[in-house]
Amino acid sequence: MAWNEPGNNDNKDPWGNRKKQDGPPDLDDLVKKIGAFFGGGKGKGGGGGSSGSIKGFVSIGIVVFGVIWAASGIYTIDEAEQGVILHLGKNDRTVGAGLGWIPTGIEKLIKVNTDQMRSTDIQGIMLTKDINIVEVDIGIQYQVADPEDYLFKLGNVEDTLDQASESALRQVVGSANVDAILTTDKERIQDELKVELDQVLAQYKSGLSVRTVTLKRVRPPREVNEAFEEVNRAAQDAKREIQNAEAYQNEKLPLAKAEAEKMKQQANAYNATILAKANGEVARFKQLLPQYIAAPEVTRTRLYIEAVEEVMSNSSKIMIDTKGGNNMIYLPLDQIMKKNQENNNVK
Repeated sequence: MAWNEPGNNDNKDPWGNRKKQDGPPDLDDLVKKIGAFFGGGKGKGGGGGSSGSIKGFVSIGIVVFGVIWAASGIYTIDEAEQGVILHLGKNDRTVGAGLGWIPTGIEKLIKVNTDQMRSTDIQGIMLTKDINIVEVDIGIQYQVADPEDYLFKLGNVEDTLDQASESALRQVVGSANVDAILTTDKERIQDELKVELDQVLAQYKSGLSVRTVTLKRVRPPREVNEAFEEVNRAAQDAKREIQNAEAYQNEKLPLAKAEAEKMKQQANAYNATILAKANGEVARFKQLLPQYIAAPEVTRTRLYIEAVEEVMSNSSKIMIDTKGGNNMIYLPLDQIMKKNQENNNVK
């Protein structure tokens, strides 16, 4: 029968001691029992009981401390992070995402977000290749690529990035003319800045990787800003005129080519016509040549009459020369024909 079941009148506790009838249990007795449970044992006399109580408290404290110490070493690293573990203050290893454990006090975990996109802005006054001064503002976006280098290689990585950016910016801007920087070379400058920054940061082992470099603003000093804007407007006007000229060329050139092709075809047709006519004249001459050799006088007279007939057939005037007189009769056939045509139109 259990000690606390109904009907049990022994009034004894689980350790076999008789229970007191009134009041709470004796605290000293309870401590002794716990100490005995953890190996303190029963001492003789009062001194033995006190020693067992102390040992019991120490044992409980050790167990509780061990549990707390073990639990404090459990860590969790997110997918966007990497963890750098220090063993007695010295860099030991890098761990990835997941759940792990380290002995607290011996090892220490430092989490670094390697997916976070960080940014910084750099401003400065730079000297160009053609000895002009410009004010330049750039924006840089970067990420941590190597957590160990990021944490331990440099004292202040962000300051190093700013200084390296200013140095790279001076080098790139110093190799270009001011007009190109203000107008056409912005994309080239951004690309060269990114390449230069990556090289410098890699040499310093900063643990950073530059993702983008944006040229936010490039402008001349305020004292000469108006003159530079005038130059910029002139460049834009020139570009616009060139575009208009190219559009006009694209419109007129096909028409000119078509007209040239048409004239070429007409010239080829005219050439063919004249050549055919000349060949016909040659053939006719070859036919007349034997007749002329046979009867030159008759042939000449015939050719003359045919020529006169051909010429006079296109004339609307007739002149008659009377024999033995000085009068020449003129018949205005052209006027007569014109009047007859007008009369026909009226009808």
